[in-house]
Amino acid sequence: MIGDLKQMCPEWLRGVSYVGYGASMAVGIGIPIPVLNEEILRFCAVTDEEIYAPVMDYSSAYPQRVSEELGQVSYAELRSGAITIQGKEVPTTPLSSYAKARQIAQILKTWIAEGDFLLTEPVQALPSIDAGITINNLEEKKNNR
Repeated sequence: MIGDLKQMCPEWLRGVSYVGYGASMAVGIGIPIPVLNEEILRFCAVTDEEIYAPVMDYSSAYPQRVSEELGQVSYAELRSGAITIQGKEVPTTPLSSYAKARQIAQILKTWIAEGDFLLTEPVQALPSIDAGITINNLEEKKNNR
């Protein structure tokens, strides 16, 4: 997603911090999915038990630029408050909110119904893996006191 931060509603922006990764930003967005037939409906009507996500240890993977997956867990497991990874129970907390998602969906629905949100061609393609984009790590300066 690419957007103009100055035009975004502060209600849908949250600062977050990850141990070993640092500061980041969580953004609430709504994406309309045209449900044109029953097949698309079936793909949209999934439960948290059916959606899986990789588990990553950002405290080591991100600084070392190593994409090592520790396992896969369902969204239901993530929302339960704890998961077991490599025999160790790890606390979890969701970055998403069903209540906020419903608010965003209602706003999007209103915009579409009132003609304020129209489908258009993409403004810009997202960069692919071979786009040559590299991440420059911020080097910490040692305090010589």
